[in-house]
Amino acid sequence: MNSVTLIQNALKQYKANELIFASKLYRSVLGNQVSEAAYYKTLERLCKSGKLVKIAKGTYHLPKVTKYGVVPPSEKEIVNAFTENEMGTTIGYTLYNSLGLTTQISKNIDVLSSELDGLTKSIRNITIHRVQITYNDPVKSMIHCLEVLNNYSKIEDINYLSFIKFTKTIAESYNEEVFETVYNAMNYKKSTIAFLQEILNYYNRENNLRNYLSSLSEYKYPKMEKIYEAARIKN
Repeated sequence: MNSVTLIQNALKQYKANELIFASKLYRSVLGNQVSEAAYYKTLERLCKSGKLVKIAKGTYHLPKVTKYGVVPPSEKEIVNAFTENEMGTTIGYTLYNSLGLTTQISKNIDVLSSELDGLTKSIRNITIHRVQITYNDPVKSMIHCLEVLNNYSKIEDINYLSFIKFTKTIAESYNEEVFETVYNAMNYKKSTIAFLQEILNYYNRENNLRNYLSSLSEYKYPKMEKIYEAARIKN
């Protein structure tokens, strides 16, 4: 069987508009059967013939043809390719909006994912950042917590009542081992850790976050009493 046939057969496992990561496919399926040069040359020819579509560097999909023509992958399909099966999660305003912290939206979508060869990849309005970690539910919740606290002052039109509700959830679900796993992978700012400590201490949740902070430093972070006061005035 020649290299072109081998590559075409390998591509048949994908559905239309399902993202194909070229390097991953080569490593897992074709590396022992086809030279790398021949592989990428064939992908290039398939794109020129319209049998394959290149959506970003190293990323392709089989075209989805409808009566209206070729329909490209939706934002949801692209995001899912990098986040499903514990491979990633969305952050930024997509996250803040889903948590009810703001009604503001952004046309740009930010994603953290382990399904990435380089450090970042942009596909249309979606930017994916590589962070190697298993994105199970506790890990995703901790990332969401730290992302919100890390960017608290930048969230436009923040709903203070929703944020207070979110802080209660943080305190109820806090897990020291999960925090350590996420911190080791992402190394958030010390002021963000101090903010988390402030929340946990406010709700009398035991924690060892002092071990991540310096007793000689003064960190700038919002105080829970001020947040409650802002919520009272706003509402």
